[in-house]
Amino acid sequence: MGILLGLPIVILLTIFQSVVVSNIPLLHGTADLVLLVLAALALQERISTIYEWAVMAGILMGLVSAVPWFIPVFGYVGTVALARFLKRQVWQTPVLAMLLTTLSGSVVMLGMQMLALQAQEVPISIVESIDLVILPAVFLNVLLALPVYALTIDLTRSVYPEEVEV
Repeated sequence: MGILLGLPIVILLTIFQSVVVSNIPLLHGTADLVLLVLAALALQERISTIYEWAVMAGILMGLVSAVPWFIPVFGYVGTVALARFLKRQVWQTPVLAMLLTTLSGSVVMLGMQMLALQAQEVPISIVESIDLVILPAVFLNVLLALPVYALTIDLTRSVYPEEVEV
């Protein structure tokens, strides 16, 4: 059931990311709403199919972006793996785990995208891409991390209610 629920959510997130969020830049960087939602959902123990959601989201974002399709797949799966690791092993405070996952996932994802575009011989200055794209995008992602986390907690509780032992 988790994959069937995840497919329309991932499709709607990809559409919203492509149409709305990408048109609200800070300098030239935009927030990655798909990354934020995947990181927030990965911190919820009730969702067991989060890796499948990350692969679906990565493939869809790879199809609508200028980077090769495998860059978003690796970035989203790595972000989900980091969030799961932080939730289970390191911290019991999910808000700090969300912020660290968002920060590191954004930097890694945007860095891989920059390297992929340079490998495709797109004329991009490294300093300008860091100053005008990566830092503003990371700032927007960290700024939106807590509201997205709060919304996903509420949605997760309504879709996956806690089991009550009698």
